[in-house]
Amino acid sequence: MTAHSSNTFVDWRRAGAIAGVLVVAALAWIQVGRVRDRAQRELAERPDPAIPDYDCLQERPQRVRSQTAPPGLVDITKPLGIDFRHIVGPLGTWFMPESIGAGAAVLDFDRDGLQDLYFVNCGPSPGAVGSLEPAVDYRNRLYRQTSSGQFQDVTDSSGLGDTGYGAGVAVGDVDNDGLPDVFIANYGQDSLYRNTGQGTFENITAALQRTESDWGAAAAFVDYDRDGWLDLLVVNYTADPQYGHSVSCGFSHGLVSYCGPHKFQPTIDRLYHNETGSSESGGQVRFRDVTEAAGLAKVTTFGFGAVCMDLTGDEWPDLFIANDGAPNRLWVNQRDGTFLEEATLRGTACNQAGHVEAGMGAAAGDVNADGIIDLLVTHLTKETATLYVGNRDGLFQDRTPGCGIDLASRGHTGWGVSLLDLNHDGLLDIPIVNGLVIPCHSGFPFHGEDEFQVRKERIDNTEEYWRAYHDENVLLLGSADGRWQADEVAGGDFVAAQTSGRSLACGDLDNDGDPDLIVTGCGTTARCYRNDLAAGNWLLVKTETGAGARDAIGARVILQFSDGSRRTACCLPQCSYLASSDSRVHFGLGARTDLQSITVVWPDGPVNQCVERFAAVPVNQQIVIRRGTGEQVEQQP
Repeated sequence: MTAHSSNTFVDWRRAGAIAGVLVVAALAWIQVGRVRDRAQRELAERPDPAIPDYDCLQERPQRVRSQTAPPGLVDITKPLGIDFRHIVGPLGTWFMPESIGAGAAVLDFDRDGLQDLYFVNCGPSPGAVGSLEPAVDYRNRLYRQTSSGQFQDVTDSSGLGDTGYGAGVAVGDVDNDGLPDVFIANYGQDSLYRNTGQGTFENITAALQRTESDWGAAAAFVDYDRDGWLDLLVVNYTADPQYGHSVSCGFSHGLVSYCGPHKFQPTIDRLYHNETGSSESGGQVRFRDVTEAAGLAKVTTFGFGAVCMDLTGDEWPDLFIANDGAPNRLWVNQRDGTFLEEATLRGTACNQAGHVEAGMGAAAGDVNADGIIDLLVTHLTKETATLYVGNRDGLFQDRTPGCGIDLASRGHTGWGVSLLDLNHDGLLDIPIVNGLVIPCHSGFPFHGEDEFQVRKERIDNTEEYWRAYHDENVLLLGSADGRWQADEVAGGDFVAAQTSGRSLACGDLDNDGDPDLIVTGCGTTARCYRNDLAAGNWLLVKTETGAGARDAIGARVILQFSDGSRRTACCLPQCSYLASSDSRVHFGLGARTDLQSITVVWPDGPVNQCVERFAAVPVNQQIVIRRGTGEQVEQQP
């Protein structure tokens, strides 16, 4: 018994020693892991020699387009008569909405066949020291294109000079009369304007049937229940009941900047159902907030960008939301008025490494000509713009590494973006509008600010203030090998500009068949870039649906050629960042003229009756395709 007890003691002592060794080893391993993780973080934060340092642009020579360079994207803002300027301030309270900019829209509001321009503005920052000069016009502005190609400011006569603190804009026909109406996402109460058809707009914000104080960012019209009436998605950013977003973030060295989203509360995005066609509406425009009933209130977001269309292959519109520093959301339509969030399941929540990124703008297009729409999302510097390539099962895969987008975008902070064929070679190109959110040389980690600092300063030199947020735009041209290459020559004035860019809207302003670019930025003038790149053939398709022949937002247009190959593009004006683009569907065709047929998959009505085929047409023209005038196709293409 005694011997047994002694052996037991020895066994326990041995076990204790072994346990001690294991504990020490575990602690050492944890410490090694910490050192390793710290080293990896430091390595990740260390500038990559292949990527330009995130420095102040004014410290290096500004790019100037050579007079002998081939045609590219040419700044024609002044010749067009556009003088819009983004107004915020007075600066000095770091009111966060100042930093996200405001959007622009390309629309033909008077239906004369010429594209007009609408710019969203901001205005006085609450609680600022001093006030804006009395002569400063901070209304939203509408410019009508005249027959001479010039633009005339018709804000006063149009009634579209909204004075809310604006962000995004959406254009769509909410009452099915064939005229484009305008929705504005504001910081605070959003606004809705109905086009009267007499060159004026009527404020019908009451039709939303909701008084709200959300921070609206992006907005998009989408007929999510396919009933023939455009519904409305409003993407909200953050909430701050304590400071009202008038607070800075900084470090002990005294520098401050705008705070990142995680310093504030996330919000929910809002979905409004269009009830105008119901018997209860009495013929008046009316919307109903169905956010909770549709399921969108179940998940909070830091939303910035949106793509609303069928992304899962069942012909029912889904809702993709690009989130800033949080997983993206993909609300999959359940065909009964509700949605399920499936971004993680379908591969669009984060990048292939599993990292959540700071989503800003979002674009959609068929990058590999397989008939399936893909997604592109812009992010902060040190991240990359991320390309999600879709398949026929409604799943997506991050195909960014090695495609050229990664290297070209990682050294910039991207906002507005588009997938479109600028040079008409049959391949989609990528213009990205860039602008900093943290002052250059400040040393701040992005969205990793230390502490709140309430400040009320007066900053008189606004140009110098915004110069610290300047970045350069990027133009990536597509190639046949599925890669993209940055091209400064083709980018011309677009890439030579140094601003804190934000929104990008696209549209064929001069009706020559190729899309032009409209860019806005923080505290600066909007800029219009004429596209002189296009050399190949093209086709513009205007899709119309319903008795009022409204733009068929969400329609998918498929061109089929003699060799059986196809090209697919969508009527999807509300993409990019805070913008609404030309609703006409644009195709660059290269040297091809062998168009055999045109198929349209309509976004409304019964799914089994939504496909029509139309006869081929000569290329290099704009055509109008109206629902019900083609050959019904029972089997989807």
